[in-house]
This record gives sequence, structure tokens and C-alpha cells, in this order.
Amino acid sequence: MSLVGAFVRRDFRLERSYRLSFLTQLGGAFTTLLSAGFLSRLVPADQVALRPYGGDYFTFVLIGTAALSYFSVALGSFSGSLGQEQEMGTLEALLVAPVDERVLLLCGAAWPCLFATGQLALYLAVGGALFGGDVPLHHLGLAAALLVLTLVAFSAVGLAGAAVIVVTKRAGLLLTFVASAFALLGGVLYPISILPGPLQVVAELLPMSHGLDGVRRSLAPDPDLGAVAVDAAVLAAFSIVCIPAALEGFRWAVRRARRAGSLSHY
Repeated sequence: MSLVGAFVRRDFRLERSYRLSFLTQLGGAFTTLLSAGFLSRLVPADQVALRPYGGDYFTFVLIGTAALSYFSVALGSFSGSLGQEQEMGTLEALLVAPVDERVLLLCGAAWPCLFATGQLALYLAVGGALFGGDVPLHHLGLAAALLVLTLVAFSAVGLAGAAVIVVTKRAGLLLTFVASAFALLGGVLYPISILPGPLQVVAELLPMSHGLDGVRRSLAPDPDLGAVAVDAAVLAAFSIVCIPAALEGFRWAVRRARRAGSLSHY
């Protein structure tokens, strides 16, 4: 059995044994979807800021909130996996196994990514059925590529959070703050073009804003492929620079904890 397959099987069994948690996650996504649908009825049609994305506000929010749940996996799955190992008392045994700790960390995120992919598809399908969200399918492959590229870029933040957990044993509040900041500045509920100038500058530095912008433009009736290419280039550059740095930071954190004898501390 491959290492990734072993992690997926284990995490699937754990998820299946806590059915209430599973239903709660789906219920939370459904209430978010309803809130977005009702909110869209307050926004007049054909807003100037929405024209690059097709002009429909509900479709804009539907893509944003669906992608946010997906990006949250990249942000929280690595630290969540380590936190789970801490609670079960298996973190030290896992990290001293004869396997690169960076590989173990990435394998631990396999199941959350698979689950989030299914949740994303269900979210878009239900949103379209209940509120008429219009998500064109003719450029779905391009949008999926942008989504995956954003997930990779966004994972750098999650990997950094995992390194913080190994060193400090706590990173929940920090990751919650980061997620809130990304939701505020990433363009989930509104285009970043409506933000004040200084905040737009900050938003342009975030991988999430480029990811959502690229995905939405890809799914527009008449996509601006030049703008999509720019977003893809920014995400690729962010990934190339930040992912290796974050993985090396995690490796350094594990070595430091081993020297201090604190791997088993919780």
C-alpha cells in the first residue's frame, strides 16, 4: 500500500467514525450557500465592478465561497493533521519514522483535499440548482487548473503554520486570524477593486486574490485570457518561491524540536 493511500484510508475511517462532524461540515456549507443566495437579492444587476466576471453577483459569491472552503483546507489541513497526531500521542512516533517528515506532512493533507474537492463540486451544483448560479462549463478545465495552482500557492501558508505548531504546540489563533484576513482581502464577497487603495495593494500580494480572480475570469462568458495568464504567472511565482521555503522551515522546526526533546510535548 502506498504511503498516500495509507493516510487516506486511515483518515477516511476516522471521518466515518465521527458522522456528526461530517454532517456539521456539510450543514455549515449549506447555510453559507443560503446566506449568499439571499444576499445576492439585495445587489442590483450589472454592477460595473462585476463585469469582468460576468456581472452576476450570486455566481461571483458562489465561486468565492466555494473556493474559500477549498483554500481553508490548504491553510488548516497540515496544522490540523499535526494537531490530531498530538492529541493521539503519535506525533513523535510519526516524525521519527524513516521517512522524510516533509513527505509525511504532505500525505496527511491528502484526505482533506479529496474531501474538499467533493464538497466543492456539491456546493456548486446545489448553488446552481437553488439560486440559478450560472457557472459556464466550456472553460472548466482552465478554471480547475487555476484552482489547483492557487491551492498549491496557498499551501505555503499552511506549511508555515505546521512549522509553528511543531515549535510552539499552538497555532490555532494565528491561523484563524490569517484566514480572516485572507477572507477580508481576498475578494470572496466583493471584488478587490472596491477596496481602498492601500488595501488593494495588500490584496494584490495575496495568492488568494489572484486565484479567485483567475478562476472567476476563466468562468466568465467571455474570459480575458491575458488577465488569467497574469494571475497564473503570479501564483506560479509564489509557489516556486514559498513552497520550498515553507517545507524547509518545517524541516528546521522538526530538527529543533528533536534537539530540545519536545516532539512529544502537547
